[in-house]
Amino acid sequence: MIEVTEAVKLARQFAADLFEGENIKNLGLEEVVFEESDNEWRITLGYDSHRIKTIETAPSSYSALSALAPSNIKKETLREYKTFRIGVENGDFKGMLIRDVG
Repeated sequence: MIEVTEAVKLARQFAADLFEGENIKNLGLEEVVFEESDNEWRITLGYDSHRIKTIETAPSSYSALSALAPSNIKKETLREYKTFRIGVENGDFKGMLIRDVG
């Protein structure tokens, strides 16, 4: 039987193998759950997506001059999350799921 720390290491290794060559950045542990009914660890890892969210905000005060001023534009890198299903008995890979947190 594998412990949670070993399951996390395995999930990270599975992610590295599956996403090889995709330049995954800021991979981090997000969530750990033991699913007793399936006898598996569910390890959620998050990473920076290649997608960018653009947020445009209006000027804080409205006047004739502010109507001509450009609005503030902020760009934010989105995160993506994958849940890795790791068997408790021997650490085998059972699957990877998209984890929607939106």
